[in-house]
Amino acid sequence: MQTRKLFELFLALGPTSAVVAQEPPAAVLEAWFAKPPTERGALPNAEMPLSRRDAEALVPQLWAACRAGAAQRAEDTLPALQPDELEKALEPTVLQIGAHAMPYVLLCKGEKPPGGWPLFLCLHGGGGNAEAKGPHAWEVNSREWQAQKILFQRVYQPAGLYLIPRMADDRQGRWYFDHNQQAFEELITKCLLFREVDANRVYLMGISEGGYGAIRFAGNRPDRFAATGGMAAAEPLGTSPPENMRNLGLRIDIGERDTLFDRIGLARRMGERLAELRAADPQGYDFVVNVQAGRGHGIDYSQTPPWLAARVRNPRPTRVVWTVQPFHTTVELQRYWLALDERPASMPLYLSATLRENQLHVTVEVEANEPGAGRVAAAGGTLRIRLDDRLADLDAPIEITVNGRERSAVQVVRRLEVMARTLTERLDPSYCFAAEIALDLAGS
Repeated sequence: MQTRKLFELFLALGPTSAVVAQEPPAAVLEAWFAKPPTERGALPNAEMPLSRRDAEALVPQLWAACRAGAAQRAEDTLPALQPDELEKALEPTVLQIGAHAMPYVLLCKGEKPPGGWPLFLCLHGGGGNAEAKGPHAWEVNSREWQAQKILFQRVYQPAGLYLIPRMADDRQGRWYFDHNQQAFEELITKCLLFREVDANRVYLMGISEGGYGAIRFAGNRPDRFAATGGMAAAEPLGTSPPENMRNLGLRIDIGERDTLFDRIGLARRMGERLAELRAADPQGYDFVVNVQAGRGHGIDYSQTPPWLAARVRNPRPTRVVWTVQPFHTTVELQRYWLALDERPASMPLYLSATLRENQLHVTVEVEANEPGAGRVAAAGGTLRIRLDDRLADLDAPIEITVNGRERSAVQVVRRLEVMARTLTERLDPSYCFAAEIALDLAGS
């Protein structure tokens, strides 16, 4: 984008515009991102149409300004990377999440790839003990947390950053609880902002209780990760919807004799369902269920990390399948290039969207009120379709079909407002979009 055009774009950025306009465009953007989100206000001239070239050039500038603004707000609370001083690196940092405190370590292995660090989030086993004397008093969770640190040193081989948290409250357990979701999101986001992590190479893996968490996140937060791995673990289809796993890699390693809680049975049923989904949709559902012969609950943990590391997230898949339902009590309203304006009145909400060659096909359904009557079209709500030129030719109209009915074609406009808003919402450069369509589902 030409410098003069950027000057014009940011000329009216507020009461100090005469001064701001003399600064380089990058400095103007950085000043905007340096303000708390509630104080930024609208970007004047942000509705001005952008060309494809302009929008593509703005993405790295916006991300650089976002990172610099976060640094100015002193949001980097992560420990420094200390690859040559493991003893110091193993000293825990504590993240406060409301009333909960989560100790964690951030460790470094190998050389940083040109595209940025892979990030492995490693969840320990154990679980919850209602009789524990305090949030970090149960020795089982403490022992399993230490085991993850030893596995980092002796077993986990891929180069990358390894984020190893300890359960925030032993009396509750369960890695999928809301406060843990919030903690993981904050830690991953800060690694993207401040530790040069590749947003498309973030992985989640865990053992036993940690493996349950990894599989649950696969079914409920698939767009955050490139791949997840559950070791010595399995989950029911209802808690970890396999249809949602279309666009990430899932690996389950389980011992053939791991029969407690029907772990081996649950793992096999998950694999069978994913195989059915892949047969119907061969471009999706990258998975492995590896049953380790002769093993019980103790298995070989070395196979999962390299399998995960070989996968890269595609933030713009041509098809998104999304069963919207509470994950603990949180209902996530964004998934890849789709977003809902509000929590659905009826859940589960079954969404499927396919975008190929500027043809958008969407189905949005809920369960019928009558038992056994199947699904019916959703009666209301707004679904936002986030777009850029990697998903479609934005210089041509988008043809739309919702629940089998054609809608009027839409000519979208690339705008800075959409780019700044979507980047602010996700704090992930891969989810910075240039245009959007708001679909009123009541008309479907």
